[in-house]
Amino acid sequence: MINRIPISFIVFSLCLVVVTACEAKEKPGRIKFEDKHLIIRASTSTPEQIDAFYTGRGFSREAINEIKKTCFVTTMVKNKDYEVLWLIPDDWSFIDADGKHIKRITRLDWNKTWQSIGLKKAHQSTFGWTQLPESRDLRADEHAAGNLTIPWQDRAFKLAAVFRTKHDKSGETRTITLKGLQCKK
Repeated sequence: MINRIPISFIVFSLCLVVVTACEAKEKPGRIKFEDKHLIIRASTSTPEQIDAFYTGRGFSREAINEIKKTCFVTTMVKNKDYEVLWLIPDDWSFIDADGKHIKRITRLDWNKTWQSIGLKKAHQSTFGWTQLPESRDLRADEHAAGNLTIPWQDRAFKLAAVFRTKHDKSGETRTITLKGLQCKK
């Protein structure tokens, strides 16, 4: 016999999920910017969170130790405008507390690390899909999310995110600065 779940229970459960998701936006350590054109959010993960995530996906201890040397900046960008918005992390800058540029660890850098330790191709692919795309156009109401990595920082840093606009990248450039990001211990 199949148990039937009352529709009111399903609606109530969905409401709880929506409320929880809305509350999650306001957690400490998350930085958010929003204007009429876009929303950008950024947060960092603890080494324990990173360890648990990649352990659960069968990564080797050697690979996890390499990952934990870095700071993961989880970023979400949503285009609220009808103008095409270009997400190109190479156009972005991380700046340390002294105003110096922090070099982002790119997919190419990670690929070299994975080659040197012999990480399985399946795990390389899994790691790749957790990263923010290297280049992506966002149309009206589209979003993209993923991680960017930088070397571990003991002090707060900021992210200057530059967005090109129009289908051919020839439109107005928008620069959003998120201050107060910090690698979580």
